Amino acid sequence: MASNPTAGLWARTALVWFLITMSFGMYMGMTEQFHLGPSHAHMGVLGWLSSAVFATIYSIAGAGPAGSKSPVMHWALHNIGVAVMTGSLFMELSHPNAGWGGIIPIGGAIIIVAAVWLAIMVWGRLGRT
Repeated sequence: MASNPTAGLWARTALVWFLITMSFGMYMGMTEQFHLGPSHAHMGVLGWLSSAVFATIYSIAGAGPAGSKSPVMHWALHNIGVAVMTGSLFMELSHPNAGWGGIIPIGGAIIIVAAVWLAIMVWGRLGRT
C-alpha cells in the first residue's frame, strides 16, 4: 500500500476509526451507557470496517489518474458523513427530544453520495472476471 497513497490514507483512517470505536466502547462499558450501542456499532462498521475495505478496493483498483482529487473527495465526504451521522446519533441517544434525530439522515445521505462516488470512480478499473 506504500505505493498507493489513497490506499494508505484509507488504511490510516481505518486505524483511527478503530481506536475511536474501541475507546468509545470502553467509555460505554465504564459508564454503563449501553443505550449508546447503535452509535458505537455505526462508528465501527461505517468508520473502521468500511475504511479498511476502501483501502483494499483502492489497492486493487489503483488511486486513479495522477492529480485527480476524486479519491480525496471520496475520503472527505465519507468521513464527514460518518462523523455527522454517528455524532448526531450519539446526541439523539444521549439527549432524546433535543432535535438531533433530524441530522442523522443528513449524515447517512452524505455517506450514500460518497458510496456512489466510489462506485463510479473505480468500477471501470476493477478487473473483469
